[in-house]
Amino acid sequence: MLRHPIPYRATGRFSPIVSDHVEGEAALSEFYAHRPDREGLSAAMRTRTFDPATRMVLCDVLRDQYHGIAVGEAVRANLEALRRNDVLTVTTGHQLCLFMGPLYVPFKILNVIRLARELSTDEHNVIPVFWMATEDHDRAEIDHAWLDGAKVEWPGAPAGAVGRLPLTGIDAAVEQAGRVLGIGPHADELRALLNECYRPEHTLAHATRLFVHALFGRFGVVIVDGDDPRLKSVFAPMMREEILNGVTSRAVHYANERLRPRYQPQAHARELNLFLLQGLRRERLEPQGVGFVAHDTGTYWSVQALLDRLDAAPEEFSPNVLLRPLYQETILPNIAYVGGGGELAYWLQLRWVFQAMRVPMPPLVLRTSAAFISTKLADKWRASGLSIADLFTPKAELEKRIALEHATFSTSLEAERAEHARLFGALAERVTAADPTLEASVRAKEAFSRKGLDLIERRLVRAAKRQQDDRLRQLGEVHDALFAHGLAERRDNFMSYYAAKGPALFDEWLDALDPLDPRFSVLEGD
Repeated sequence: MLRHPIPYRATGRFSPIVSDHVEGEAALSEFYAHRPDREGLSAAMRTRTFDPATRMVLCDVLRDQYHGIAVGEAVRANLEALRRNDVLTVTTGHQLCLFMGPLYVPFKILNVIRLARELSTDEHNVIPVFWMATEDHDRAEIDHAWLDGAKVEWPGAPAGAVGRLPLTGIDAAVEQAGRVLGIGPHADELRALLNECYRPEHTLAHATRLFVHALFGRFGVVIVDGDDPRLKSVFAPMMREEILNGVTSRAVHYANERLRPRYQPQAHARELNLFLLQGLRRERLEPQGVGFVAHDTGTYWSVQALLDRLDAAPEEFSPNVLLRPLYQETILPNIAYVGGGGELAYWLQLRWVFQAMRVPMPPLVLRTSAAFISTKLADKWRASGLSIADLFTPKAELEKRIALEHATFSTSLEAERAEHARLFGALAERVTAADPTLEASVRAKEAFSRKGLDLIERRLVRAAKRQQDDRLRQLGEVHDALFAHGLAERRDNFMSYYAAKGPALFDEWLDALDPLDPRFSVLEGD
């Protein structure tokens, strides 16, 4: 597999704040504690401290969450190692998308595997962690997967925290996915795995754990579900601080004011950044008068009543998108977080939340982004005189460029425009000398005729495109194969690739995708 690295900024697909972050823009330095490079990660390792009591709670929870699962040697060793005070983690996380969702989810997991390997030393063992975002409640975002252009859907109504959802009606989605996978060498292996993991009696959280563990357990990936009473108890003091003092809102507002001269803030901080989580219902808490009200049911809570409930049942409170990073970093001995562009943008809003809550902020590593192109298509592309980097040039711009380069006639009217300007300049000078009021009329005629030249030039360009129709059709085929629906990594599921190559696929991607190389990857191969 041949890798073509391209600067993220050159792809035109990433926001300025993301490009600036990976390039080390000085204006962002106040928004994080450590740079996402080897030096910054080493500094995070040297300075990271973690409460031994919290470590024991975490390990006990993980023991229970893995109960009944056939744990291989790599994961078993890491679960045991986590009990040692010198063991650290690197983490990524994501929503519980059906069948693991888009390609970038396995990319993120492979990134933490590689980082953990590269950062582990004799002094510190580093373990890769996948955080399941089980408490998110946007079902429409996670109830489908795209396989070979087919949308596989799990029907059902929105019903709160998705990790708690029973997989009612999942059989139809599993059957459809199995049909779409076809007859690839490893398709039967995947069909068996889907039927084993995604069963009606499982919750989505349990199914996802089984699926991710089956695929990545050999790499030692430890899977954490934050929806646990003991973990929430560890985080309860910070939720109390949020209820009493609205720390997140004030700190994020300060960060946003610092960001706004250059960037648009990614996420909005509410006055209270907590949900109530009861059964399948997850409802936002909003300030009302001197207390709070639950958004869906309208239940009113005084401040004291809410604090009493937090003390009695911390598991009934759920951090929103801005508090979840604090929760994660509170219960994990973490030294790096691997996230997508949107994630990193809102993490950068949290610098002073971490500071106020006295939680170490990890280096923020942009997950690897990649596109795939077959050698056959790459050769066809290069035959047009284009480089792999040109793939990210807008298609219309490329078509014009190719047409003009290969046309048998000139489409440029620059010489004519120069002569036109000389002619009307002389004419304007002549008529102005005779009658100054005539100059406006001459200039109007000049503008009108200049538009005529522009029209003729556009028609010449169209003629060149017609002449180069075969070249442009070939260009379009390659471009559309990669970008017909945007970047494939943000839509397509990994199973279509896995059915052809099996476990070796992840070994290839692990080798090709370096999270510390701040460039986009175009991977060429068969």
